[in-house]
Amino acid sequence: MFANQKLWAGLLGLALTAAMAQAAEPTIDYAIKMEITFTGVLYQSTDGVNWTKVEGAVSPYYVPMDDARKMLFCSKDELDHPPTPGDDFTTSLPRGVDLGMNWINPGTFMMGSPDDELGRNIAENEQQHQVTLTQGYWIGKYPVTEAQYKSVIGSSPSSDGDDHPVHYVSWSNATNFCAKLTEIERAAGRLPKGYEYSLPTEAQWQYACRAGTTTALYTGKNLTDAYICPNVDEVAWYVGNSNNQSHPVGQKKPNAWGLYDMLGNVWEWCWDYFEPFTADPVVDPKGPATGTRHTGGGGFYGDPASRIRSGYRYVDSDYGFVFSGFRVALVAVASSVNSITVPLSDSVNLELNWIEPGTFMMGSPEDELGRYSNETQHQVTLTKDYWLGKYEVTQAQYEAVMGTNPSYWKGANLPVDMVSWSDAMDFCAKLTASEKAAGRLPNGYEYTLPTEAQWEYACRAGTTTALNSGKNLSDKDRCPEMNEVGWYDGNFALKTHLVGQMKPNAWGLYDMHGNVFEWCLDWYEENYPTSAVTDPTGPETGEYRVLRGGSYYDYANYCRSAYRYFYADAGWAHFGFRVALAPVK
Repeated sequence: MFANQKLWAGLLGLALTAAMAQAAEPTIDYAIKMEITFTGVLYQSTDGVNWTKVEGAVSPYYVPMDDARKMLFCSKDELDHPPTPGDDFTTSLPRGVDLGMNWINPGTFMMGSPDDELGRNIAENEQQHQVTLTQGYWIGKYPVTEAQYKSVIGSSPSSDGDDHPVHYVSWSNATNFCAKLTEIERAAGRLPKGYEYSLPTEAQWQYACRAGTTTALYTGKNLTDAYICPNVDEVAWYVGNSNNQSHPVGQKKPNAWGLYDMLGNVWEWCWDYFEPFTADPVVDPKGPATGTRHTGGGGFYGDPASRIRSGYRYVDSDYGFVFSGFRVALVAVASSVNSITVPLSDSVNLELNWIEPGTFMMGSPEDELGRYSNETQHQVTLTKDYWLGKYEVTQAQYEAVMGTNPSYWKGANLPVDMVSWSDAMDFCAKLTASEKAAGRLPNGYEYTLPTEAQWEYACRAGTTTALNSGKNLSDKDRCPEMNEVGWYDGNFALKTHLVGQMKPNAWGLYDMHGNVFEWCLDWYEENYPTSAVTDPTGPETGEYRVLRGGSYYDYANYCRSAYRYFYADAGWAHFGFRVALAPVK
């Protein structure tokens, strides 16, 4: 055993010595990789067309050579936060496609064309008039390309090339693109608060196209010929140089604000329904509320020079034509930017919607079902903007300001009732004082009741029908048309209901028909004027005050936009009010 132990010990020693000698030999282990140093965001592609973001990549980034031989790489600056108003920006769409947007400052310009402009389109009305845009916005540096359209929608209706403007696009296609883009950018955290992607209004489009010019072309030049013109060659693809086909965007001279292809290549849809221009100055026009044809501008590659003008208006139905494309805008959402939210307490707010100045027909036509003789139609012009409550004043809002709740029907979000005209005015006075103390009261404005004209103008929201839905009554007592917009006798509403449950009007105001009658500022006067008036406020004295809108207690004809009620300064269970923020009278 002893000898065997020595043998095993010797063998073990030899094995250990051999192992130690083998471990000491040098070895080489290597892998050849490509090192990529970059700034911004790294993208990769196998075909140079479809790009995907390399998630989590930091510089330097290493790629095995076998993979590197099959891949293409690029980097680019990428917006990872909402853009700041005033700054141009580029955002990255799906598939690594860029979208460049240029900021447009608000301003005033002359829209349309002068009478002596060569090629002027009389048929579609280019009446020159002053337009003021009060809100800045972004607009696409180029018309939307096929690559951009495919990145958002998934496919393109045209196939001229990824860098060509997309065409065969209907107005609905274009607005659908804008809605999806809004969702994408909101999900990515890049959508500025209170903004959405949209088609530009016709005024926004022409203002951006002109870029401060007043000539037919945005270069500061006019046409020398209505068909073929060398001045057009500089800025646009048209019948004189296009070979009757679209071309890659950005090849022609941009305007002073850095926008390309505003003229020619493809015709661009705008948001508005068509209506003839007038000579009157307007502020932030958006076109009529309804219509059958939409507007656009810019002309296309097959048009003569006469249609390649900043003031040219094209009008057509919602269809995807060979020449129809679009340019996206990033604009303030009216309900967000043009509204005011007033904190009345830690848990109660008051929302008001901005009402732009304008002209309308007050009263009702003689053949309107349910009308009364004190509704003589006449033209009214309101020259000053104001804000009006999005809803009737609720009991929670009233109590937050006044400390009491006089209502017969109880509920925090029910409209306050049992309020007299004086009660409503006291509410407005206290709200004015508290907002002034808080430093939130716009200079020259006060909280008050709307005038009768302000109330009806806001109720109608551009409509001329009995109801602000664009519909008339089919029965003066109970009818399905009234059921859509208000609580009244015909829909089992023998009590007040929560505000905001019925369909709003086009300006986002709820319960203008029914629920509770709403006090107005004016003394009641039986006879309207028969001629046009401006900023009417009613008679200086009187016995009764005006109420408008009808209530849960009334038939449909008492809830029409034009219906006028009047009463002494007292409160009833179907009397309430809606607050206005208006210029001090």
